[in-house]
Amino acid sequence: MKRVVSYRGSTPHAKILLLKRLLPLLLLFLQVGCAPYLVVSGGAVNPDKLQEIKTAVAALRGLDFQREVPVEIMSKEGMRSHFKRDLEQEYGGDEGIKTIALAYAKLGLFPQVLDLKKSLLDFYTAQVVAFYDPETKKLVLPQDLGGGILLGAVQFLAQRDIMGEMVLAHELTHALQDQHFSLEDRLRRSGNDDKTLAFHAVAEGDATLSGFGHLLGAIDDQSLALVSRTVQESIEEARSSFPDIPEAIIEELLFQYYGGVTFVSRFLRERGWPGVNRLYGSPPLSTEQILHPEKYFDLPDPPIRIDLKDLSVLFESDWKEIENNVMGELMVRVLFKRFLSEEDAVKNAGGWGGDRFVAFQRGGEIAFIWATVWDSPRDAGEFSQGYQKLLSKKYDDSGASASRAYMEQRENRVVVVEGLEKPYLNERIEKIWQGMELKEEKF
Repeated sequence: MKRVVSYRGSTPHAKILLLKRLLPLLLLFLQVGCAPYLVVSGGAVNPDKLQEIKTAVAALRGLDFQREVPVEIMSKEGMRSHFKRDLEQEYGGDEGIKTIALAYAKLGLFPQVLDLKKSLLDFYTAQVVAFYDPETKKLVLPQDLGGGILLGAVQFLAQRDIMGEMVLAHELTHALQDQHFSLEDRLRRSGNDDKTLAFHAVAEGDATLSGFGHLLGAIDDQSLALVSRTVQESIEEARSSFPDIPEAIIEELLFQYYGGVTFVSRFLRERGWPGVNRLYGSPPLSTEQILHPEKYFDLPDPPIRIDLKDLSVLFESDWKEIENNVMGELMVRVLFKRFLSEEDAVKNAGGWGGDRFVAFQRGGEIAFIWATVWDSPRDAGEFSQGYQKLLSKKYDDSGASASRAYMEQRENRVVVVEGLEKPYLNERIEKIWQGMELKEEKF
């Protein structure tokens, strides 16, 4: 799915719950200081606090700020307008957003009727508390960084803006990442959003741990385990807060935090912050490697890139390509979970090796080809069996799946085509198999 999460900040639900759980620990580190202690007050950032946190984050991360980081205070309405402009630019306007929604509805990742633009805007407006923009090099904070009555009272007594400091430290870490590791270059559209999402997870995991490291002064094994556990618990609460938003949208954002914290924690525990910095030189290449860190650390399992040659054999000139991307293990899980149990979803997505999803539109028709490669023929077989069950549920056993859905396994590869008549497909599909190229993915 096209990723519309630029370098956004953390989810407020996660942060508020984390702070609530970590309050006893945090209070051990808090010392009463002099007012004013708020990071944002009167519609402006506190310059002394900004400099103080910049200095602390740079020391913690072992990275110097190479240039100033402009800070803008923005209203909630202003942030929503910003997200709206980003969406329209990313998708090519409202029509582009609608066609992407149709492509993934055909696959089954989205409901058949979905206002994708509204869903994205509602979710990001509710969840994004602040963000760093790698294009403008600007850090955007909200007018109100408060964390509710309970947290506000604690902050007043401690004379320390816990929420504000965490958010600012988190976003300043993104600025350091950009200045040293060129985030803007890493996040350019490449036709492999799964790889981009894995990189997002590294950056968000790093920034989240950096934010807590600033609050705690340092992170040892005990506090690292506590942060990792409470991130997982808070994410579960955030998931349940948006029953009307498709899980694919929710999971794409939240994965960056729960997956990223778990992955980066291992690097931090074993190699310290210098090791985390070196991670940007050789980051994970797929959400599979984030979900299964052993496939990065212990037994490296880089994904396979699939190139499909001459799709005009199937989709002639009256078909318009509307999507060409990589699903990845995470989104394969989400897809199966819409129709099957979570246990089956994990099993059917396991052993993912690579994929390529290409969707086309002709008038009111949507069709797609989805080529996948798996670690073994057994993994490919589990995917095929699961997908057959998915088809029967998606088409409600109406017979449409039999007439307009093709699936074939050849050893560790599986090709799915939906939306084309089977006789037409059977005459042409062999050329697609012959033209499929597989090679190891590189960053």
